[in-house]
Amino acid sequence: MRPLLYVLVDAVRHDYVGPDRTPYLAGLGAERGLTRMRPLLGYSDSIRAAIFTGAYPDETGYWMEYCFRPQETPLAPYARLAPLDALPWDFARRGTKFVLSQTAVRRTAEQNGYRHLSLRHLPFRSLGEFDWTLRGDMSDDGALGVPSIFDQVSSAGLRWEYLDSSKLRVRELLRRIEEVDQETAFLFVYLHHIDMASHLFGIESRLFERVLRRTDGLVAAVVDRATKRLPGVDVNVFSDHGMSPVDHVASYPALWRHPAFPTRFCFALDATMVRLWFHDDAPELRNEIRATVAAGAPGRFLPQNELAALHLDFDDRLYGEEIYLLEPRTAIFPNFHSLLKPKAMHAYHPDDPEQQGIAIGLPSTAGTTELVDLAPHAVRTLGLEPAQLALAV
Repeated sequence: MRPLLYVLVDAVRHDYVGPDRTPYLAGLGAERGLTRMRPLLGYSDSIRAAIFTGAYPDETGYWMEYCFRPQETPLAPYARLAPLDALPWDFARRGTKFVLSQTAVRRTAEQNGYRHLSLRHLPFRSLGEFDWTLRGDMSDDGALGVPSIFDQVSSAGLRWEYLDSSKLRVRELLRRIEEVDQETAFLFVYLHHIDMASHLFGIESRLFERVLRRTDGLVAAVVDRATKRLPGVDVNVFSDHGMSPVDHVASYPALWRHPAFPTRFCFALDATMVRLWFHDDAPELRNEIRATVAAGAPGRFLPQNELAALHLDFDDRLYGEEIYLLEPRTAIFPNFHSLLKPKAMHAYHPDDPEQQGIAIGLPSTAGTTELVDLAPHAVRTLGLEPAQLALAV
């Protein structure tokens, strides 16, 4: 068995890779094989779930970090703060939610058995409708609906390590790699810098180019230290999605202020999607809300057959009764996720070329690698027995 290194470099678009912009990735791709990575329709958490399990959202039951679960959410008491929705300054509302998420909501999480809990930027009066989807981390034992690669490695009695640059400074990250147990079979390193720079600075800025080049060098440092610490390690580098510049920003004040929200209908504003739920079957209200959504930004409601093709055809209402997907290069702000207005975004249709990432050293079909190929490739490389895939969770 060879040890295995996975390096997930968030938001490297396939056309970033070249000797001028990313010399290390270009050289590694020439040596080990470079293909495109096709993303899912979803954000980073749903993509990581697919990477970790080798299963699509309709197989794991996981798509978004928060879901529609009225009467079951520990966030319901915060709906009493609904008068704060009337504050005239959006930044004040968002700042209030950020402070609460760092203080009182943390205590609520501890009291209710959640590892993480946040108000994000949901309207206060809707907090009785939404719940955090998972109580723990995706890498926890049995956290997802099917076994993750971490579950499988642990079941085989092997060691693994997950290192996240969003939680570790670069020096600490590299030091941790240098000191990783030499019996480690699977090392997964996540680098977030390009994704963050894309959202904050845009992908056409000098600051972005600087971060891109620095991160290329950081990948080289990660691989160098891992190969020294784990001789013979099999190196695989990939990104989870690409990125599109944001040329137009849409907002939906009519939804935030609608008198029927949240008693008769509910909505979620993602940066690239509007998701809807209805509490009654009144066609007049449904038609009105659909028309408001469609008029607010270029896009389309996804029909059932397309949702099935995108592996988003769920048996319940957790993630939305109707989903309106925006056209690339248009983003929603204010939305329920972003603290600041994004200058670039992902989570448009996965067939859009700007949304596609990279895969180095990984299997492909017709030059494209799928996210769900990553966990099976790890199983094969580590020599795990097929029976271990049936681990009960």
